[in-house]
Amino acid sequence: MQKGIKDYGEGNPGHNYTDRPNLLGTFRGSGGGNSIILNGHVDTMPYGNRELWDFDPFSGEEVDGKILGLGSTDMKGGLMAALSAIDLVKSAGLSLKGDVYFQSVIDEEGGGNGTLAFAVEGCEADAAVVCEPTDLHLQVGHMGFLFYKFSFRGKAIHSGRKWEGENAIDYAIKLIARLYELEHKWLMNYKHPLMPPPTLNIGEIHGGEAGSTVPPDCEFKICVHYFPGLTKAVIEDDILQAVRSLEASEPWLQENPVGVEMYQEGKPYEIDIEHQLVKVAKSVIPEGKVITASPAGNDARLLQNITGIPTIVLGPGKPEDAHSINEAIGVEDYLTAIYMYASLLIKWCGVDS
Repeated sequence: MQKGIKDYGEGNPGHNYTDRPNLLGTFRGSGGGNSIILNGHVDTMPYGNRELWDFDPFSGEEVDGKILGLGSTDMKGGLMAALSAIDLVKSAGLSLKGDVYFQSVIDEEGGGNGTLAFAVEGCEADAAVVCEPTDLHLQVGHMGFLFYKFSFRGKAIHSGRKWEGENAIDYAIKLIARLYELEHKWLMNYKHPLMPPPTLNIGEIHGGEAGSTVPPDCEFKICVHYFPGLTKAVIEDDILQAVRSLEASEPWLQENPVGVEMYQEGKPYEIDIEHQLVKVAKSVIPEGKVITASPAGNDARLLQNITGIPTIVLGPGKPEDAHSINEAIGVEDYLTAIYMYASLLIKWCGVDS
């Protein structure tokens, strides 16, 4: 963890890994072929409010052509389709030339510490596939992300004498307005052929004690997504300029500056669409599926950015079903993914005659 943070700017400390192991399965080839990693995570997000679900989140039942349950799309479907593809190739009596490494990892939802462990330990292969849900489209990149927390200190007083206090929530609202102006600037100035402009989401806010009291404190958290080619330094400089301009306009904030903390990050990544891995993968995806990229981050960045392994993202399940109520995956898509992965293994790794 410390090596990941120090050397690569990746890693999120403070997580509990008791009885939460990574798993590596190694399937040796006969030699002379390309090797490949098939990567997927076993952790999920919480299911949230159980009353909103139409079925048990841990059901696993097959109903009307879908497998129901939390994690079915994100991403037990891709993980098990990859493992089943290895079994399918072996069951067909085919002998792959290249080695296949099956990585079942933890903590992707917590920032990627599971795959980070493999990456910093020096896993090696000629290619990698992260089997996240892409609706069987071929993803060749994803946006990076930066999480920030902003803290404000006010001056509490009875709301009947509010003019004698300093409202921390009001100051937070003013900064939020400036951050949305910044997001609009990004929208107008930054373009990528496969990814949207940078986005800024206000995801969490807390402040105050009672309606009758001017709030003495407030904090909110944001997540910024940005595409490859932009840097953390550019994004952070823009954000700090927004903060400093607000402070310069408010005497209270000049004496009580805004607290700014960047507490989690994940870098963007992309692979050249002319890379041989992309060409081979494009030849095995179903008809009508295209090359695309993701506005959300995943573990692909860790494999390619840290180890240098060319990496794509490709898997069954619709991305919009991830982290959703009534999560499910289509059986047909799942079975299609098994054959797709098997075809990719045969073409990439090669087979003995």
